[in-house]
Amino acid sequence: MNYLNAKEVLPPELFREIQKYAGGNLLYVPLAEEKEKHWGEVSGQKLYYKKRNRMIQNKFLYGVSVAELAKEYALSSETIKKIVYEKQGREELQFSPGVQSAKEYNENNMLEEWIHTYLLFERKNKVFSDGLHLEKRYYLGPLAMPLSMFVRSSGPEEGIKWQVHPVVFEDRVNTWREKIQKEEILPPVIVGYAGGEFEINCNNPLFEALLREGVTYFPVIMWTTKKDDYEDFVSKYAPYTEFVLK
Repeated sequence: MNYLNAKEVLPPELFREIQKYAGGNLLYVPLAEEKEKHWGEVSGQKLYYKKRNRMIQNKFLYGVSVAELAKEYALSSETIKKIVYEKQGREELQFSPGVQSAKEYNENNMLEEWIHTYLLFERKNKVFSDGLHLEKRYYLGPLAMPLSMFVRSSGPEEGIKWQVHPVVFEDRVNTWREKIQKEEILPPVIVGYAGGEFEINCNNPLFEALLREGVTYFPVIMWTTKKDDYEDFVSKYAPYTEFVLK
C-alpha cells in the first residue's frame, strides 16, 4: 500500500474539508469496488473467523467440551458458548462424512475445515490432520477423476510405502465393498500431488474396493503444498476441476 500526501493529490477545497476531520492522521481510502464490502472482508479477517468458528462448532458436535475448546483456541468459555450455540449459518452447512457435504463445504470456502473434521473424528487420524497444519496447503475438490490415474500407497504388498497386514487390509476393503454395493454415502479419496506425482493419503482400502467393484470415476480431494504444484495440477487436469455429483 502506498501513502500519498493528500495536499498533492486532492483538489484544494476537498483537501481543506478532509483536513478538518483527519488532519495529522493517516487516512485509509478504500478502492471503489471495496466500498460495499463489510468490515473484515477485504483483509480476510471475516473469513478467518468464519472458518475458525466452523471448526469450533464441528468439534463441539463431536464431543469436545467447552473447556477444552476454550484452552485450544485461547478464548473464554463464554465466547466458546456463543460460537457453539450460534444458529446462524449452521442449518445450511452441516458436516457429514460424505462427498455431498465436502462439496457444500468447498462452495463455502471451507474445504479445509471439512477435511480436518473428517480426519479428526471419522478417520481418527490426528497425525495426518496435524501434519497438514504444519504448512500452508492448497486444496481442490471434490473432483470427479479417473481412478486409473492413481495407485495405492498402503496395502499388504512388500515394498509399499505403508504396509498393512493382509487380513486387516482385506477386512477394510470388504467393508467398503459392502457399502458400495448397498449404495451408501461414501467419502472422497484424499490425494496429495507433488512434482507431477499422486499419492493416496487417505482411504486406500476404499480406493481398492472401488476398483474391484468396477468403478472408473470417483470424487477425489486433491491437496498440494507448493503453489507451483497447485498451478501445475490445475493446468494439466482442468477438465476434472468441475465435479459432477451423480
